[in-house]
Amino acid sequence: MSLEDVVACGGADVVRASEDVRRGFELLLRGRVVQPTKASMRSPRPVPEPEVGCINFMPSLLLADGEEILGCKSMGAMPANVALGLPRATGLITLFDAHTKLPRCIMDAQVISATRTGAVSLLAAQKLVPPDTQEVGLIGAGVNMRTQLLGLQQAVPGLRRARVYSEGASKDCFAEEMSRRTQLDIRPVASAEEAVRDCSFVVTCVSRDDQPVVRERWIGQSGVTVFSIGGFEVEASLLTRMDRVIADRWVDVKSRNVQTHAFAVAGGLLPESRVEDLGPILAGERAGRTSRHESIFFSPVGLAFEDILVADRVFREALQRGVGQRVQLWSSSKWI
Repeated sequence: MSLEDVVACGGADVVRASEDVRRGFELLLRGRVVQPTKASMRSPRPVPEPEVGCINFMPSLLLADGEEILGCKSMGAMPANVALGLPRATGLITLFDAHTKLPRCIMDAQVISATRTGAVSLLAAQKLVPPDTQEVGLIGAGVNMRTQLLGLQQAVPGLRRARVYSEGASKDCFAEEMSRRTQLDIRPVASAEEAVRDCSFVVTCVSRDDQPVVRERWIGQSGVTVFSIGGFEVEASLLTRMDRVIADRWVDVKSRNVQTHAFAVAGGLLPESRVEDLGPILAGERAGRTSRHESIFFSPVGLAFEDILVADRVFREALQRGVGQRVQLWSSSKWI
């Protein structure tokens, strides 16, 4: 299935993806998900990862409604692609037959990866952001920030305005396009500080994420919510005064070791015991936001079961509607 096939079968629908993702977290809590931690293939050269890129391999098996759903996302990430007019991250999702283990479907992963990332923030925001929040500060203006805003608009009914900062002209394009799509008042600003200062809700999602783009001194002292969607985007010292630090699944964040909370724990700024997982909060086993004065940091690393569940739904719809192309992998088993 091409990117266009995936979109035609609902792969870009953040709300439907949030239903898939919620189901995945429920299965995870019930022990119905088998998911090795994300394997990242990096260059051995002693240069920062954003300069050489990486390829992530993310397999998952889910036991859902009496059947097994198996798949793997292979996703390359190369920040320098943005300057070339290419996607920062792209790859393939492969779904496998539960009985024969043969490939059932190979589909483009760009859309689903971005959409499920927005869907996770939709679910998290419902639990962590005051619903009457009117303004959000955005740093980053790429594909993932678009799905973030689409998800947040669904989760935060009071949202009316956004400030957005990115390098170059992308913030202007973002403001024009997303104002039209969301009917929010979106204003491009000249600096990261201007985007977040005095803003109680901040979202970061930048293409090169190995250096903080948000300084601790820019963030208010209480009642703030910071969603860091990429890697090391926020100064780690900020986490020392957060009341809550939340990951999608800490074991995966710790293994990947490229995000602010992973650095804060590794550097001794934050006890590991203070990092919570999102799943119990979504299930109501742990409280979400408990007061307007609480300060909360949330940063997901991205979990394979989210991609696989969205891909499975998209594939089922493609079968029903006859979308996609049938590819013959072999014509004879006697190949040697």
